[in-house]
Amino acid sequence: MKTTFISTLSISDASRRQIMKQSSLVNQLSVELSSGRKYDIGLDLGSSTGEAVNLRAEFNFLNGIVDTNALTASRLDVSQAAMDDILTDAQEFLSTLVALSEDPSNADIAAADAAGNLELLMSRLNTQLNGNYVFAGINSDQVPFNDYSDLTSANKIAADAAFLTEFGFAQDNPNVATITPAAMETYLTGAFDAMFGDPAWGANWSNASDSVVVSRISASETVNSSVSANEQAFRELAEAYVMMSDLGNSALDGETYKTVVNKAIEKVGSAISGVTTLMGKLGTVQEQVALASDRLSVQTDILNARINTLENVDLEATSVRLNTALTQLETTYAVTARMQGLSILNYI
Repeated sequence: MKTTFISTLSISDASRRQIMKQSSLVNQLSVELSSGRKYDIGLDLGSSTGEAVNLRAEFNFLNGIVDTNALTASRLDVSQAAMDDILTDAQEFLSTLVALSEDPSNADIAAADAAGNLELLMSRLNTQLNGNYVFAGINSDQVPFNDYSDLTSANKIAADAAFLTEFGFAQDNPNVATITPAAMETYLTGAFDAMFGDPAWGANWSNASDSVVVSRISASETVNSSVSANEQAFRELAEAYVMMSDLGNSALDGETYKTVVNKAIEKVGSAISGVTTLMGKLGTVQEQVALASDRLSVQTDILNARINTLENVDLEATSVRLNTALTQLETTYAVTARMQGLSILNYI
């Protein structure tokens, strides 16, 4: 037969442990009731913990793509708006060229219009979003398009040098009137045109990369989500605008002027087609991003529902358990207080 040693100390210690245990339960249930989630996921789920961890990792991954898709959509919207402005100006300029093609006396009007359009082209191609240049390709920290109106800019210096080398005098020299249609045609299709091709374009006009931004829009899908300022359509517009604004057109012979205008009409017409194509491609990407985001939303909702099933608590049941635990804790305190008052001295 074994007897258990009983003392005031052992009774007090047992009461203390019971109060600590009950207080811990009350604390856990309070946390669960306020957060709506299990206090200790691993302890409660046991072998299902791995599933919860994997589901949450996938949920966070897909949710991250949803967030980046929103940024991608913004970049696409800004790019489309910029190209729409470029396209509208090009179409209006083409109408102006057609109207003025037979009247060299209005060359100054066309020149002013072209200079303004070149400024707008530069402004739109240098559009920024969140500190990044949207038409710079992967060189998003660099200004894509150099300012032709700056006399110290590489493109302006190159254009002046090419004209001087070709004809022996500058664009504002009265001898411009002596340039024949054949000589101008040779220049426009030769040295002048070469300024807008590679490698001159990258050296003097553009700091953009040919490699555009590639965005992941779903777990298994990526898209080209930007347009580079190096696209042929933008080069052709820049060429046409410089052609009409900085070749001394107001002093050209009538037939020579027609040669310039006809070449500009050809370039602008081709550029309009090119910009329209770029906008169409970008529109397709916008649709892909929107559809991908919709699919991801459905997937994350399903994952979230499963995660909630595993990790969340029944608030009503937890509330009942908390009230019960509080009642038990109060009872334990009361019983402990009574037991603390017991002493063998009271019975001697």
